[in-house]
Amino acid sequence: MRWFLRRRVPLIDRLLLVESGPRTDVQQLVPLLRESVCGNAPIDLFTCLPDAPSGLGDDTRTWRSYEARNNAERWRMLLGLRRQRHAAAAILCGDSPLLATWKVVLAALLPGKILLIDKVEGLVWLDRRHWRKALKLGVSSSGLRNPEFIRKLAHAAFLPIGLPVLLGFAGKVHLRRLIRATRFTGRPNTSP
Repeated sequence: MRWFLRRRVPLIDRLLLVESGPRTDVQQLVPLLRESVCGNAPIDLFTCLPDAPSGLGDDTRTWRSYEARNNAERWRMLLGLRRQRHAAAAILCGDSPLLATWKVVLAALLPGKILLIDKVEGLVWLDRRHWRKALKLGVSSSGLRNPEFIRKLAHAAFLPIGLPVLLGFAGKVHLRRLIRATRFTGRPNTSP
């Protein structure tokens, strides 16, 4: 994310492609990346699938998310990817929830420039010049416009306000009942 404040795109000597979603999308994307972004530079792959898409080349290094079985291995893999010092990382943003957490963490952790790829928006560099497009892309691909998500977000936003109010009301009611039950009326108890 260090390239977020810079408008220029670094010289790409090696690109990391974060694949998620249908394989056909990635196979159509590789020629586009070679033509418009990285030229003949090697493309490395981070994927959740067992095989690599065609067209990447023989010098492609591949990381598979399922090879990291616990948190320690996941962090080891993420830090290993960070040490590779890719000049840029292309992240496929689609409707698929595959690798959603990985994509967010990789975008935050990798030192190179981030390229977001979507069918509708196209190729969008994640920098201050394109922040509106990137935000629109993030909202549309994350499901933030889903009514169910908005309802859950409203519930989560109301909880810090509503819970103390409800607890205060319940405490007030129970305190009144306790005071009424222990109040001395001044009359002697005549019950047998």
